[in-house]
Amino acid sequence: MFAELQRRYTDAFNAGDVDALLANYIDAGATVVERGVALSKTDDLRAALGEYFAAAEPQVEFEILHTYLAGDVAMIVTAWSIEELGPDGTRTTQRGRATDVLVREDGEWKFAIDNRFGSN
Repeated sequence: MFAELQRRYTDAFNAGDVDALLANYIDAGATVVERGVALSKTDDLRAALGEYFAAAEPQVEFEILHTYLAGDVAMIVTAWSIEELGPDGTRTTQRGRATDVLVREDGEWKFAIDNRFGSN
């Protein structure tokens, strides 16, 4: 059900394509960039993502573990891993579980809230 969103998001993220990545969010969508800090699509998210992609050259993979539907709203739990370039030039991998809220908009699922930190 969410395979197309997963593919679009992963392709855009791994290409470092900020515009294509943000196209996967509703207009008022937000992503948690660090615990306790969320940036909305209309705030500084575009600049933050551009800086992150340029510095870290990240590559992401994620697997949808659980889905919960309520009409045109869904909550998904995913297992993810991000490989990125650290400040010292070595590549490291982070792993975690995300809790995300999706909304079906014009027949497509999009992120309303992207929280890679899950409930931690």
